[in-house]
Amino acid sequence: MLKGSIITVLSSEEKDAINIASMLGKRDRTEERVYYRKIGNMVRSILIPGIDSILEVARSLSISSSFYLSMSRFTWIEGELALLAEAANVPGVVLTSDVEMFMKFFKELGISRFVSTEFKEFDVDVVDRGLIFVDRVFNVRGVGVVALGYALTRVAVHDKFIAYPMNREVEVRNIQVLDDDQEEVMPGTRVGLALRNVRLEDVEDMQALVKPGTKFVDSINNFTKFRWSDDAREVHVVFNGIKVMGRLENGEVRLSKELPLVNGRALVINVNAKPRRPRIMGYVDISA
Repeated sequence: MLKGSIITVLSSEEKDAINIASMLGKRDRTEERVYYRKIGNMVRSILIPGIDSILEVARSLSISSSFYLSMSRFTWIEGELALLAEAANVPGVVLTSDVEMFMKFFKELGISRFVSTEFKEFDVDVVDRGLIFVDRVFNVRGVGVVALGYALTRVAVHDKFIAYPMNREVEVRNIQVLDDDQEEVMPGTRVGLALRNVRLEDVEDMQALVKPGTKFVDSINNFTKFRWSDDAREVHVVFNGIKVMGRLENGEVRLSKELPLVNGRALVINVNAKPRRPRIMGYVDISA
C-alpha cells in the first residue's frame, strides 16, 4: 500500500528552491511547482510555494511532514521563512554555508537543531490527521467530479467523506496516484479521487474531505504568539491546508467559518503586517 512524504522547500532564491527540489524528485509534467519521486511504496511530494504569497507558503507547510530551508543570505525574508518553518512544528533541513551567522540570528528557534552545511535526503511519514486536503476540483468526461489533493488520512475506494465547507456527503469511487489506480492509500499520498453522488457546482469551492462524524469548532484557544511579531485583530488561519479568517480576542481565535476538529497545527498569519515585519504571528495546536 502506498504512503507519502510531503516536503516544502523554502528559499528567497527561486533557483535554490528548484535546485533542492530537483535533487529530491522530478518535476511533474502537469504541476509546475511540484516534484515527485516514488521510492518503493512511498511517494515523495516536493512542493515549492511562491514566497510572494505568504498564505500559500503557510498552506504548503501546514500539510507537510518536513521542510528544506535554504539560507543563502540573511534578510527579513529569510527571517520570515524561518519563523514559518518554526511555526509548522515539523522536522527539516536548514541549509546554510554560514552556520555562525545563522546562529547569530536564529539560535532561539527550535529549527536551529536542523542546521546543515551539506544536502541530505530526508523523509518523514505523514501522521494521520483525519482528513484529505483538496486543492483542485473539476469534471472529467466519462468520470465525473474529480478532487486532487493530499490524503492526510487513510483512504480506500467506497469510503464516504463530508465535503468541507459545504457539508455534502460524497463517496470515493476511484483512487489514482501518479496515473495508477489504487484500492487504498496511506497518509501523505498525492491523490486524484473520482467522487460519486456529487455535482461540480455543489463542491467547486471544496477545501477538504473529512470523515463522517467529525466535530467542528468555531474558535480555538491557547494561541502562542511569536515575540518578534506585531499584534493584530484580523488574521488568517491556515490549518491542514484549509484557510479561514479569524479574529484574535484575549488569546482566543474566533473563526469566521468552522474548522474540522482534527489533529494538526493552525498557523496564524497577519497579511497586513507593517513592511519588513513578520506576517507569521504564531500558532495554535489542535487535537481531536
